[in-house]
Amino acid sequence: MDGLRPNAQRPPWQNLGPDRIGQINNQWNTAIGNHFNNFNVNNWNNLHPDRAGYWNGWADGVRRNWATTLPAYRPWFNGSWWASHPIHHGYWHYGYMNRPWRYWWTVPTWAAVTSWFPSYGWSDNGYYYDYGTGGNVVYQDNRVMCDGEDVGSAEEYSQSAADLAAVDPPADDQAAADSEWLPLGTFGLSTSKDDTDLTRVLQLAVNKQGVVSGTMYNTKTDATYTLQGRVDKQSQRVAFSVVDRPNSVIETGLYNLTQDDAPALIHHGNNKTEQILLVRMEAPEDTSQEF
Repeated sequence: MDGLRPNAQRPPWQNLGPDRIGQINNQWNTAIGNHFNNFNVNNWNNLHPDRAGYWNGWADGVRRNWATTLPAYRPWFNGSWWASHPIHHGYWHYGYMNRPWRYWWTVPTWAAVTSWFPSYGWSDNGYYYDYGTGGNVVYQDNRVMCDGEDVGSAEEYSQSAADLAAVDPPADDQAAADSEWLPLGTFGLSTSKDDTDLTRVLQLAVNKQGVVSGTMYNTKTDATYTLQGRVDKQSQRVAFSVVDRPNSVIETGLYNLTQDDAPALIHHGNNKTEQILLVRMEAPEDTSQEF
């Protein structure tokens, strides 16, 4: 990765100025503060067991299909797989060369995440984002409602996610190599309850600066893509996109990524948003074998 590195990449549809982005973020954080109990994961799930059941039922359908169609060892993101799938544009790529491949399948606890960011002042219970009808983040009449509180238009909200996903690359290879990474694990991406085929697999990690990096693998085409984005330290909102292809932005909450079922959104431009679920994959069963 010699030569001049590019600046943070924003899609052409991300045209809001920093002042308006700041206003939306402030409205979002204010709404969460006003409705803290409905973003506290324990309180939300206790009060809305139907929502927890909804996501778990969706995820179980995906996992049942995987169990009958996938090889038990799940031959991705291991030593031999990385050797045949080199990283392209991995400016902030997590240091998979410096750790055993199994490390990156680790499931983080929320306690581990709060310890990773000691200066952020996060509580023992993180913010849980539940998207869609019945959840705490809902699209209504082209507005985004945070537990019933209007935080901005759908277009503005998508653009704020794109802004969060835009990350400046490290100054040089040494800066990238020196960065420490906490693994967030490996997920299959499902776009609906009927989407139980494993087409896209994501492995993610976050560094001490809140930069998210990872790899997306298309199991049908055998193509790999580098992911990068950021965590917002106030809202715990996470957004990331494919390097060099920033037009589609995935967003979720950092707490969501510590769970087995992580509700999320994909923003395809500023006029189309898709509700998805990231379903955690278990590490390969035979952990004694180097594939």
